[in-house]
Amino acid sequence: MGRYAPGVGLLAAYLAGAGGNVLAGLVHDASAFGLGASGVVMGALGLLSFPAFPLLMQRGFNAFRLIAGGILGGLLLFVFVGVNPESDVVAHLGGFVTGFFLGTLLAIAPRFIHRPRVNLVAGILFVALIILPWWRALTGVGAGF
Repeated sequence: MGRYAPGVGLLAAYLAGAGGNVLAGLVHDASAFGLGASGVVMGALGLLSFPAFPLLMQRGFNAFRLIAGGILGGLLLFVFVGVNPESDVVAHLGGFVTGFFLGTLLAIAPRFIHRPRVNLVAGILFVALIILPWWRALTGVGAGF
């Protein structure tokens, strides 16, 4: 959240975890169920694996080394932490890749994502994305899906 600001960082990590769970749902058969928070953790790792995009535009700065180091470091951490045969590796990979792409997109507009109103809207959306599924699950709305 320090890089992307609180609201945007929470929303991006949550969406990355959701991306991991969607990928796992598409790959696994119907008998495999899993909705863990580890996809969010791997998504946050993916978000941090892509260093600031504007560094590419600076002269006299070796941005390639920084970007390659961030990507390589993120991949190595993913392998060490996220690839365990007893866990849902597909959800971990989906979260990491989704987080990486979201981090790449967010790095393009660093001033925009740090605006207070943007963070407020992102925080409200994050809270809504937590409350709405729980409300639907507890009230039975959409149980036919």
